[in-house]
Amino acid sequence: MRMLSGFLALVLLLGTVPVVWAQADPAKEVADITRKRAEAAARGDVDAWLADLADNVVFTVARAGFRIEGKEAVRAFITNLWKNYPTRQELTQQVTRRIFQDGNVFIVNSYTDQIFMDKNGRMSTMMQRNSLTWVKTGGRWLIVDVHNSGMPGAPYTP
Repeated sequence: MRMLSGFLALVLLLGTVPVVWAQADPAKEVADITRKRAEAAARGDVDAWLADLADNVVFTVARAGFRIEGKEAVRAFITNLWKNYPTRQELTQQVTRRIFQDGNVFIVNSYTDQIFMDKNGRMSTMMQRNSLTWVKTGGRWLIVDVHNSGMPGAPYTP
């Protein structure tokens, strides 16, 4: 009986080891999704870019002026922005990543230099500070909050 108990304990212990090994790395998961979103933006694929936004996302961006609430409102804004500025380039730097809630909340802070070119060849530049909040829900990472604001004192050319 004692040997059977020991054997069962060993089986249970070994059975949990693969689960520990398979635990996700939030930073890698979010980085993979971010790369796919960047590729979608480069292609102008709004649907693919929006795929990882929560339905009730809050989107506060300097170019919009006011907060945008909900995925469909973000869709309208991004569709219009990309239509008006078909050429877009961004350089992101000083990225900080923080993980909370046992790996289920992931916050990314950064700075971005944007250069957008409209259909007539006019250039619009902006320096921004960014905050992006991801939440893992139902086994899936979703963006729930975006905040981008212009850098104080930095020139902005609309």
